[in-house]
Amino acid sequence: MPQQTGGEGGRAGLFSALKNMIATFLAIGKTRAELLMVELEEEKLRLMTLWSKAIGAAFLLAVGVIMAVFCIALAFWEQRVFVFGLFSVLFIGGGLFLISSLKSQAAKPSKLFRASLSELEADIEQLRRYAKKPE
Repeated sequence: MPQQTGGEGGRAGLFSALKNMIATFLAIGKTRAELLMVELEEEKLRLMTLWSKAIGAAFLLAVGVIMAVFCIALAFWEQRVFVFGLFSVLFIGGGLFLISSLKSQAAKPSKLFRASLSELEADIEQLRRYAKKPE
């Protein structure tokens, strides 16, 4: 059998290798996109859970605190102006503390997509090593 060097046989091999490389890139992209979607779903569920718990806790604590303030005001009826003033200062101070805490927490970077980005960086590094490797 005659051995083909270059020509049509070389083009077919090159075209096949190119198709395999494109298929590999598409598979990597598909995997990373799926990972991003999973992370988005997990983050959405986590945030929904946190918000529902926070709203429920805030409501119950607010009702409990209001009831406690009224009980204290009834117990010290002669000093009711002082009791309501004291609790007003405490509530406003607590609210300002929570606002400053929220501001500092909002300033921190999010961890969303951190796993996807690290996996994508690892993929890029592997492709660079593969491209530098002599055959």
